[in-house]
Amino acid sequence: MSIIVGLFGYSLAAIIYLLFSLLLLTTKQSGFQRQALSLAVFFTFIWAVLGAAQMRFSFALGYFYSLESLRNGLWMLLLYATIAPRFSFGNLLQGSWRRKGVLLGLLVIALLQLLAAIFHVPLNQFWLISQLSQAVVGLWLIEQLYRRIDVTARPTIKPMCLGLGSMFAFDFSLYANALITSGISFDFWVLRGLVAILAAPLVLLSARRVKRWSTKIYVSRDVIYHSTLLLVAGAYLLMMALVGYYLRYEGGDWGSIAQNGFFALSVLVLVSLFLSEKLRKQLKVQITKHFFANKYEYREEWMKFAAVLEDDGISPYAIALKAINQPFDCHFASLAIVENGRFIVKTSYNLREDDSQILACLEHLGMAAIEHQWIVDIAELKADPSVVPFKVSTLDLQQITKFAYVIPTSTAAGFKGAILLSPPTSIHSVNWEDRDLMRAISRQLAVYLNLHRSNLALAESQQFDTFNRMSAYLVHDLKNVLAQLQLLSKNAIKHKHNPEFIDDAFDTVDSAASRLRKVVAHLSNKQRIDTVVAPFNLLRALQQVLKVKVSNLPAPELDYQIGSDFELVGDQERFINVLSHLVQNAQDASDESGQVLLRASLQAQTCLVEVEDKGVGMSVDFIDNRLFKPFDTTKGNAGMGVGAYDAKRFVEELGGHIQVISKQGEGSLFKLFLPIHKI
Repeated sequence: MSIIVGLFGYSLAAIIYLLFSLLLLTTKQSGFQRQALSLAVFFTFIWAVLGAAQMRFSFALGYFYSLESLRNGLWMLLLYATIAPRFSFGNLLQGSWRRKGVLLGLLVIALLQLLAAIFHVPLNQFWLISQLSQAVVGLWLIEQLYRRIDVTARPTIKPMCLGLGSMFAFDFSLYANALITSGISFDFWVLRGLVAILAAPLVLLSARRVKRWSTKIYVSRDVIYHSTLLLVAGAYLLMMALVGYYLRYEGGDWGSIAQNGFFALSVLVLVSLFLSEKLRKQLKVQITKHFFANKYEYREEWMKFAAVLEDDGISPYAIALKAINQPFDCHFASLAIVENGRFIVKTSYNLREDDSQILACLEHLGMAAIEHQWIVDIAELKADPSVVPFKVSTLDLQQITKFAYVIPTSTAAGFKGAILLSPPTSIHSVNWEDRDLMRAISRQLAVYLNLHRSNLALAESQQFDTFNRMSAYLVHDLKNVLAQLQLLSKNAIKHKHNPEFIDDAFDTVDSAASRLRKVVAHLSNKQRIDTVVAPFNLLRALQQVLKVKVSNLPAPELDYQIGSDFELVGDQERFINVLSHLVQNAQDASDESGQVLLRASLQAQTCLVEVEDKGVGMSVDFIDNRLFKPFDTTKGNAGMGVGAYDAKRFVEELGGHIQVISKQGEGSLFKLFLPIHKI
């Protein structure tokens, strides 16, 4: 019985490795790892043939040992070349003495074993030690390869490590047992062919995955699918047979009845499982995922997708629909998004946006597809409503003939939409890879469209923000005009019969009217009042500030330390407004009996304008975080919170800077450093 098992194992191993070797010969690429793999597989085939022949004809083991040493050496060479990718046949005898010693030792051992077989020299423990050493070196190389290789590359090399590891580990057990018992166990020996058979598909899987081996091995999907079914069924029946034998062995007279009943039940379960369409589909997907190349070259698909998104000649919704339709080339397509709880069709391809079938798809399938993140196959759904995780009436779907798929597109930020596609024309049938591509593209499009909608909302918000800021500045300017008119009205009671006052009043009203006309005009145009840059007399500008604020207490005082004809370059009206606001803030922060000082002096090439008060002062934190922050005011509804911010901007636009010195309870000092230059 053992001889039959051994002969069968070695013979089947020979057939498998012969087919493996022929598949490797069909590849056109060349490389050292690829050549080492081909030689190792071929010599394993010869080793299996010789093993079967030895089981049949019982010739000297020296021939077998010699070939086994060569086989082991080639597998070790492949492992070493995988650890060192630049290794090649040209540097076999170069490098460290360790590498040369191992290679030379294997060749000498193989030659001596061959000579021992030819001259009928009996094999002793030396040969067992040599074979045991080869198994140890092989296991060490496998450990080195798995430990040194990059973590991300381990899944590609792991099957080969398991396959070759099982071969070398079995050899180690065989020869270690032989050294202990001073003889080779025949039961161990006959199983070596079966161990080699188990290693073959694992090595084949790594050969397919490791790119630098350049092994493009393809086998019919149907062959692998049906072979897998047979293998699973065989393993299942073998396991059931062992359990049935145990039942019969333990059951006595009732054992045969229990065994027959158990077998009948086992066969019934097996048949029911393999007749399950769902199980068969899942098995096909798993085989395709792990044994065959991808249907799509995802790098190229991503490049095409990115190229479509760069098109700025059409709307973003049309771009999105074009991007997802490009790989499938559907005759009809449509894209809709959810707004206020209902679908709004944004764009369609070869259809009107109010087409009845678009509305029917969205009404019956759109929300359910989004909620469950499920790509709905309408034809599959019509045939079997249970294929989707939600309920839908197939009667409502009979009218839908143009569309085949409903693809949800949504983001965690709240964007929701659905894409409708008719049957693709670029592919014969849609499988799991096509669905994965649909899902990947739809997710990216959801981010793209959500970004587009966010940009629109941001642009709209910025328009309102700009208008609000402009309005705040204009209101701030209007307050200065109002202050002039209030001062005029207040003084009119006392000075209305004074001709000089009347002339000054008309000048003030004319100035206010002109200012108001400009404010209204620019408010209508949604623009801020233009800056007028021109030389102006600094003394007269400061006197104008005092004139506007003199009615408030404490009345501001002027300390002017520059010549009366000195001129600054800038917008005089805005300069007056800025200083008026700073003086007003100083007055608000002081008691009526306090002091507000407006000072002007020269420092090198800089004009220094200061506003000082002895009021409540400000904290360092307030100056750093709130003073120049727009629309942040301490005056409640009485203030706009733009005065200090506008002062800082004005000074910086002139090329100067502003400095604030303040201490709570002691007052504040605003220093405006303004550059002196001509225009």
